Parts: sequence; structure tokens; C-alpha cells
Amino acid sequence: MIRFLAVLIVIAVTVAGITWLLFNAGQIPAMPSFFYQTLLLLTLSTGVIYRYLLKMNKPALFTQMYLLTMVVKLIAYLAYNLIVVLEDRSGSVLNVVFFLVLYLVFTAVEVIFLYRKITTR
Repeated sequence: MIRFLAVLIVIAVTVAGITWLLFNAGQIPAMPSFFYQTLLLLTLSTGVIYRYLLKMNKPALFTQMYLLTMVVKLIAYLAYNLIVVLEDRSGSVLNVVFFLVLYLVFTAVEVIFLYRKITTR
């Protein structure tokens, strides 16, 4: 669990640094207005879901619980993105792209760590 959290933090800091570098180099026109909120939401939610799935003691229910967490996550993230778009229409593309990049990276890391953990059981 500690290794997963360390990887999440390293990825969050790396993505934040890359975003700042791209902004300072003029590669992106502005920083996402929901930069910190998105970074915090995705980092925390990925960590909480991973911890919950990791403690699952019933292998027969693991797949169903993983799919349920994915559905709940997608619905919650859709609501979050709707709020972001409604709050900042002019920066909505940048905010949603930033969100999607983080979501894909964190989901990939979550799947990799869960796969390694499940196959060793």
C-alpha cells in the first residue's frame, strides 16, 4: 500500500511539474483553473479505491466490486467535470484535457498494482 501511495504522489508531483514547465515554455496557453482541485480529487480517490479493493477478502466478488467502483467513479467524475465546465466555460477544454490525462495515468497505475496483487494471491 505504501509503495502505491508513493507512486501516486510521485506521479502527481511529476504531472504538476510537467504542466508548470509546459505553461512556462508557452506550450499551453494557461494553467487549468481547476488544477489543484483535479490533482487532489484524482489522487485521493484513486488511493481510497485502491485501498478498499486491496482489503477485499472475497476473490469471487473482486471483479464485481472493481466494476462497481469504476461505474461510481465515472458518474462522480462526470458530475465533477460538468461543474468544472459550468464554472469556467472559457477554460473548460484545458481543464477537461488535464483531468483526462490524470485519469488515464492514475487508472493505469491502479490496474497495474491491482493486477500484480491479485495474481500473487
